[in-house]
Amino acid sequence: MKTLLYFEEYESDLSKALRKRKDINVLFIRTDKNIRFFSNEYLEKHKDYYQFFYDNDFDMEIHKFKNWLIHKKIKIDYFLNDSEFYMEYSNKIAERLGLECLSSEQVKWVRDKVAMKDKFNQIGLRTVDYQIVTSKNDILKFMKKHVGEPIIFKPRDLMNSKNVFKIDSPSDLAQIDLNLECGNYMVESYCYDQEWSIESLVQDGIVLDSYVTYIPNRTLWAAIDNRLNCHMTVPKIPKYFKFIPKDFIQKIVNGMNLKNGAMTIEVFIDEEGNVMPSELGWRLPGCQATKNHSRSYGFDLCDSLIDIAIHKPLSLKYRNPIVCVGDLYLPNKEGLITEITSLDELLNMDGVIDGEMFIKKGDIQKKRRVGNDASGWVEVMAENEFDTLRKMQAVYDAFEIVSLNDVGGKKYVKKI
Repeated sequence: MKTLLYFEEYESDLSKALRKRKDINVLFIRTDKNIRFFSNEYLEKHKDYYQFFYDNDFDMEIHKFKNWLIHKKIKIDYFLNDSEFYMEYSNKIAERLGLECLSSEQVKWVRDKVAMKDKFNQIGLRTVDYQIVTSKNDILKFMKKHVGEPIIFKPRDLMNSKNVFKIDSPSDLAQIDLNLECGNYMVESYCYDQEWSIESLVQDGIVLDSYVTYIPNRTLWAAIDNRLNCHMTVPKIPKYFKFIPKDFIQKIVNGMNLKNGAMTIEVFIDEEGNVMPSELGWRLPGCQATKNHSRSYGFDLCDSLIDIAIHKPLSLKYRNPIVCVGDLYLPNKEGLITEITSLDELLNMDGVIDGEMFIKKGDIQKKRRVGNDASGWVEVMAENEFDTLRKMQAVYDAFEIVSLNDVGGKKYVKKI
């Protein structure tokens, strides 16, 4: 039986799917840096992994790993990585083992948002205006180019909207307390169009299919402002789209010479149906979008990606009819949590099919400025996006969270 090398950043649905496979041996690798993302229970249960020491000399780490493989009589045949943060590190490992992987240039295109947008423009896809900044003066100059309009400040290579700021005026620069001289930050003009995401499976350089996600409110601002923070698989492509999602993704795949894997890309779509790329990841999507697509279409997105990684011909078969499934991230609060709606109560609500709570009564919480800052999530199913959104709103309205930070002990006040 052949062996797949998989970089495991944290316990995920893809990790679970890999452990269930009977047609492939899987060698899990991690680093001493990401070991903290696993529970002690998980580490005790799954000791079948090799650990790299991230800060050590890379050549020495590869030499040790190759010797370990020889000692264990393990031959690696395939490679799979779904980690955004460790994209460069894991692909360097695969490259040194002679496995199919991304080149260093391709890693830049899918990780560095400036190189990514440069490539979009080279391919012939328009983007928002953008530039690297190394000082607050650079930001002010960019603002003068877009006077009267907000701009977005962000890191070039982070995910989950970490350290992303919307700048409306020069006074907003006070909230940016970061080392800008390193050159790892950028600014871009603000786009008012509706945000969507498109997830795709790619095999041998061909886009097998694409799945569209509707995002009613931009994730970071929804988390910050306590608005409806959700993502929904759209069963039917909206008629006003002036592009075919699968063809749009194929153009990017061709331009970046991507071969085998999954892509998730955030896009802006205007009222006329024109599309503009924002940023992409060469991996499965975040939040619960993988579950949403799998349950909406009636197939396993994780197993499909594994099949692609081991070069198994993929034949996609879907349920009929395709339904709308979405995830709703539940608001979080700072302070000692004194009251919170239970998961059992939420699972008994109309349309709710799954969920998870991250916190419980008695926990002390601190708000995080990231897109998935939440007390938990639920997954909701209905025939179409309108009914799904309506059921999500009902869950959102019923959900209560109270902390000692609330003035007068009042319950959480929601903003739609």
